[in-house]
Amino acid sequence: MGTWGVNLYQDDTTLDVKDTYKDKLHRGKTNKEATEETIEENQDMLEDIEEASLFWFALAETQWRLGRLEEDVKKEALKCIEEGTDLERWKEDISLYERRKKVLEELKEKLLSPQPPEKKISKYRIYKCEWKIGDVFAYKLKSEYAEQNQLKDKYLIIQKVDETIWWPEHTIPIVRVKITENDIIPKTEEEINKLKYIQTSTCFFRDRFAGSSAIIPLEEQIKGMSFETDEYGLLPEYQLTIIVTSKSAANKFKEELIYLGNYTNIKPPKIEFIPITKMNLNTIRWQDLETELIDSYLLHNMRQSPIYKKEQRN
Repeated sequence: MGTWGVNLYQDDTTLDVKDTYKDKLHRGKTNKEATEETIEENQDMLEDIEEASLFWFALAETQWRLGRLEEDVKKEALKCIEEGTDLERWKEDISLYERRKKVLEELKEKLLSPQPPEKKISKYRIYKCEWKIGDVFAYKLKSEYAEQNQLKDKYLIIQKVDETIWWPEHTIPIVRVKITENDIIPKTEEEINKLKYIQTSTCFFRDRFAGSSAIIPLEEQIKGMSFETDEYGLLPEYQLTIIVTSKSAANKFKEELIYLGNYTNIKPPKIEFIPITKMNLNTIRWQDLETELIDSYLLHNMRQSPIYKKEQRN
């Protein structure tokens, strides 16, 4: 547990509890459901005497502030204050001890006072990408940055190959991207297949299991995965996640795209490493797509990254 001050929300535990509880309300849970789930999901924390006090302080104060303080939560928090367990860790510094004691006295006074009217909690607006797997779009490189790198008027050819969940529950696309050799948009699947993919990242062979679960047997997690390396002994990555989390943003992004069709036979890269978890994929905000992909092209396709120098890989 990280702590950086005596105030109520100056440690990792209280911040996590507050955010967890409020997140559940934003997801449409009732106060009872949000409370019960927050308690249930933090049983390990509640078994630790020091963290248990912080848990009840944060949950009670947050509920009070939102006009949703439940009596059982109030009792637990007041009990922790009366027992003085939390103050034990501050005894080595009398100044900090007195300041923390004042914080808890003020918390007790707050919890015993009438809470404000129940505040309305807005629900998250969840976006789901409407693209289908296999949909292909063309995006024209038009920025000054593209011109500086002799790429202006070429096209990025973007194909959705998968999707993933982005906090809190947005469904966003995972894509591979190709680049044209000129300012001509490919018209057929065959023409698209002839284009080069932009390599978005690379992984050291030693890091190939990054993100693996400690619960599921590794053999199951890597079943069907490829660990074939390139000529540099590296694992090249081509998939990336485009962060689009609202309908308005999706519409703005769509205005810059030309829909080419849905293709199911576009060949994947000959050597491609796909991380064990989608969370480990390279991510790009749609607003930064052009700049980020130009950088990827220069760093990896054009081998400008220091990683391709032998001394950097050892």
